[in-house]
Amino acid sequence: MTDLLSGDSTYDASSIEVLEGLEPVRKRPGMYIGGTDERALHHMVAEILDNAMDEAVAGHANRIELELHADNSVTVRDNGRGIPVDPHPKFPGKSALEVILCTLHAGGKFSNKAYSTSGGLNGVGSSVVNALSDLMTVQVALNKELYEQSFSRGIPRGPIQKLGPIQNRRGTTVTFHPDPEIFGHQTLKPARLYKLARSKAYLFSGVEIRWKSAVADEGTPSEATFHYPGGLAQYLSDTLAKITTYAERPFAGRVSFEEKYQIP
Repeated sequence: MTDLLSGDSTYDASSIEVLEGLEPVRKRPGMYIGGTDERALHHMVAEILDNAMDEAVAGHANRIELELHADNSVTVRDNGRGIPVDPHPKFPGKSALEVILCTLHAGGKFSNKAYSTSGGLNGVGSSVVNALSDLMTVQVALNKELYEQSFSRGIPRGPIQKLGPIQNRRGTTVTFHPDPEIFGHQTLKPARLYKLARSKAYLFSGVEIRWKSAVADEGTPSEATFHYPGGLAQYLSDTLAKITTYAERPFAGRVSFEEKYQIP
């Protein structure tokens, strides 16, 4: 029987590791995206797409583009307000964009000041995706100016750059390449991303989502536009079109929880 009192294994204060910045994400990605398998890989895209959807649901965007490139990178573009690029008051020398993308639990969705509802969590989802990408480039079109900053594995490759004036464009464009050190040789599947884009468009009738893929996949269109004014009711109608049902048409309604439960 092992003598526990005579063991010489050292376990003291020096044994305690403190992971800083986005190190915890790269050390234990499963804690943030549920693993490193194919499902987790595609969850990376969902996180960025959800942030764009939040801009649409909040009434600040009506168009989103999702594009899969031949090199296994992805671009998500929206015409929303654009991630703030001004200096962050608590982090001198850093833009709000850099703080959001390089700091866990930094974003505009912890209160209802910027968003009343949200599916993604800018600063949690975005920073995790940044940490698990060997390259992420973010462009922000804001106040008729175009800004850009690039990152690698959660670390800025340089300060935010002002690229110059730009007309008739606003919003955020995020392009990222999943890190092979984390995900190995797994590739993003066009069919899975196509269905993801379509399902998001069904969830909110006020958004148009444009899909494009440079990766050939039999049975998956290389380009498509999703816009469903009927929302979930239209989804039910489309899904049940060839099925005999007892009800002539699906029920669809809307309720305000603030009014129903008198939430201030």
